[in-house]
Amino acid sequence: MAIVEMKKLLLVGLQADRDRILNAIQLMGNVEIDNIELEEPVQEGQGGENTLLQRYDGQGVVERIESQLSELKFALDFIGRYRNLKRSAFAPKPVVSIEELHKVSENADSILQVAATCRKLEQRLAELSSRETRILGTREQLLPWKDLNVSLEQIGNTLLTTHTMIGTIEKGLAAQFEARMQEFGTREFYIERVGENKEQVNYFLAYHKDLAQEVDKLLKELGFNRVSFNMKGTPAEIIKRCDDELRDIDAERKKIEEQAKALAVRANELEVLYDALSIQRDKEEEGLKLLQTGQAFVLKGWVPSRFAEAFVSRIHGITSAVYIRLDDPEPDELFPVAYDNPPLVQPFELITELYSTPHPRSIDPNPFVAPFFFIFFGIMMGDAGYGIIMALLAYLAIRKLNLKGMAKKLIMLVFLGGISTFLWGAIFGGWFGNAGQLLGLPPLWFEPAVQPIKMLIFCFALGLIQIFVGMGIQAYMSIRQGRVWDAIFDQGLWYVTLIGLVLMATGLKVVGQYMALAGAIGLVLTQGRHQKNIIKRIFSGILSLYNITGYFSDMLSYSRLFALALSGGVIGTVINQLGLMAAKSWFGWIIAAVVLVIGHSFNMLMNMLSAYVHSSRLQYIEFFGRFFEAGGHAFKPLRIKTKFIDVYKEGEAV
Repeated sequence: MAIVEMKKLLLVGLQADRDRILNAIQLMGNVEIDNIELEEPVQEGQGGENTLLQRYDGQGVVERIESQLSELKFALDFIGRYRNLKRSAFAPKPVVSIEELHKVSENADSILQVAATCRKLEQRLAELSSRETRILGTREQLLPWKDLNVSLEQIGNTLLTTHTMIGTIEKGLAAQFEARMQEFGTREFYIERVGENKEQVNYFLAYHKDLAQEVDKLLKELGFNRVSFNMKGTPAEIIKRCDDELRDIDAERKKIEEQAKALAVRANELEVLYDALSIQRDKEEEGLKLLQTGQAFVLKGWVPSRFAEAFVSRIHGITSAVYIRLDDPEPDELFPVAYDNPPLVQPFELITELYSTPHPRSIDPNPFVAPFFFIFFGIMMGDAGYGIIMALLAYLAIRKLNLKGMAKKLIMLVFLGGISTFLWGAIFGGWFGNAGQLLGLPPLWFEPAVQPIKMLIFCFALGLIQIFVGMGIQAYMSIRQGRVWDAIFDQGLWYVTLIGLVLMATGLKVVGQYMALAGAIGLVLTQGRHQKNIIKRIFSGILSLYNITGYFSDMLSYSRLFALALSGGVIGTVINQLGLMAAKSWFGWIIAAVVLVIGHSFNMLMNMLSAYVHSSRLQYIEFFGRFFEAGGHAFKPLRIKTKFIDVYKEGEAV
């Protein structure tokens, strides 16, 4: 239960063995490759060959793979729209061996052709969609004119004597418009209503050119809006052509969809190739950190000490033409941080990871975070019924879903939180709000709402214990670094002072007073020890006593344990009362059931979020503030990472 010891790795090998060595490193998944900085510029030797180390130039390969991955992702999304078989979220990933991955990679060109076909089909669908939109727009424009039996290309001024036009008038002015048009009487003038909608009426006009000036004046006066179409044929004929084209488009779209469905049988190949290329991309990206000459390459990195011997053996099994050196890090050298914790502690690593990575030479905080977070989360939730539901749902997710990494830690955290919630809920008598009281289930210890002072004292006691543990960790770190007096003066004297104050508050006034006074005197004399001036030293020591307010402020922060437990219980009780108010008949019981299920589900989710946030806050502020030293970076080895498949080698999951 500590930060893993690391060995500094230097490996020099032949270019011919480079890929095989990187493949082995990726398969083992326990080596982090460092980026090697060039200390000198590249020089040219005789014959134009580089004689000094230079950066491996594989960026073009990475970009090519990224482009292929983009095409595969597009193809999978495209086929997914037409794939009848939907993969269940609970279904395990297909298992593919390394040998099968290599075969798929060798057949990459053929599989990428499937992606290219998907791209062409999508482009054709886009063209059809654009064409369909254009045709629908034309059809929509002409629908109000479908009763016009005149070809649109014939509307306009003729070479001889006739003028024709079409246009619209507001529907409210149509009667006035038609009445005014009658002013032309039997003169060479023709008007026909050819359609209408909710807002306007459509007209066709034909008249002798001698009437043009009068007609134009009257049309302008009445607000007539001329319309023109750059099309051939009558509106009805054009609409029919549009309908025919839309049917053709629909038929072609169905053919393309059938082609896409036929391609769905290649989806598994696309997924396997996607993961194979992702693995290769990761390897090539790490390869960019290497330096090389014409015949050799240099790799630097870190490997956990417990894997060092196996690593050397594995590489020597690939080639004997390799130089490997493993060294302990220098005293002031930073190395990647990895944890070695038992399964019950590993979920709580998520809490630390979301905060920061500890300094590699500090202490692993997770074994200390685990019990406190477990206890605090359960107290804040404080409902045994909610705890049972949380634990069951998390257990099902663990059994049914193939979770890894942070997702697995989160679900395990919910599972353990559910167990803690059940235990503390039973201790405090919380069962779906006050349902336990209604059913005659008493608390195993006491009910916080009935004895709030007792609950507050209990919360403060838990807070003081965690603060003392944090101080103890800092003292241990100081002693480990050879600073024993710092541990005595900076933590030991505060222990004496704070314990004395606590004893005074609990009734042991005489003992408490002597302890508090002795501790305070010690702090005044030692906290300014780094000051050279005697006056500054004493003044700094006196000012250090002000930190007592910080300790009590931190301890008061633990009252949130009681506050959240009380709020969740009160809301649960209100939900129960609302349900009972509705349960007056068989229909009322249905309403009550809905209210109870929705209400308690919402309350449980909100309590989970609040308990997680506030429990984390107590770790980050009140606990980590006592000892946590940041400055490290997480261990990120080159390993096989996949999205669609699980990779196995010789029966072992990667």
